[in-house]
Amino acid sequence: MSTHRLDCLLSPRSLAVVGASPREHSVGRKILRNLKAAGFRGAIHLVNPHHPEIEGFKSVKDVAALPPTDLLVVASPAATVPGVIAAAAAKGIGAAVIITAGLGQGPDSIAAASEAAARPHGMRLLGPNCLGMVNTDPDVRLNASLAPMVPGGGRVGFFAQS
Repeated sequence: MSTHRLDCLLSPRSLAVVGASPREHSVGRKILRNLKAAGFRGAIHLVNPHHPEIEGFKSVKDVAALPPTDLLVVASPAATVPGVIAAAAAKGIGAAVIITAGLGQGPDSIAAASEAAARPHGMRLLGPNCLGMVNTDPDVRLNASLAPMVPGGGRVGFFAQS
């Protein structure tokens, strides 16, 4: 396995949350709040076709309208994920964390369709159905996860869920 585009996943300079929502208990809103609370050092963009602004962040209607972005955090309904990944990969987004559950497994699953959309463009995927991604490096401060608490900052660490 190469290290191609791992920097987009592990140390993104910018990210977008697909499925960010003003609904209090939505997954997308929890992700956005965690990003803000961690003090993410890069630009945060939102994708939501129904809300032009969420918690003070402007939102675009679809992935195609995003500016250049390193990491996509996907918290949209399962059926939308392959299309979101395809649009992001075609746009040159280097990595995606797919929080969304219910994508299934196997050759005819939504998960397989998402992988197939990413592969030709060299897009890295984490997930689906995952807790998210955390990097407490002081230069990054990324909490693109559902974790209610994250470990203290530092330069070395590993966190996994299986």
